[in-house]
Amino acid sequence: MKINVQLFGKLGANLGSNVEVEILDKNPTLRDVVNKLIEKDPGLKDLILDRERLHQATILLVNGHVANQTKTGLDMTLTSEDHVRVDRIGFLEIVGGG
Repeated sequence: MKINVQLFGKLGANLGSNVEVEILDKNPTLRDVVNKLIEKDPGLKDLILDRERLHQATILLVNGHVANQTKTGLDMTLTSEDHVRVDRIGFLEIVGGG
């Protein structure tokens, strides 16, 4: 199953802002998508995860809803119709303004 992912800011530096990941599992999860992104760009691991858990500065959106705040979190099941967005908010990015 192919899932479209948007990466914002420095997360998309190597892969670009729009990435299509293919998950072979019939019931792919958000964790599968994150793992596939890290497989494509290992530098994303420290930006997205903190000791195999979602980093507190990472925001995962599925169809506009914050997945971080759901009970299932990274274990949320996805469909090919779902749109995943990944962003990372850091203190300096917020304070910096523009």
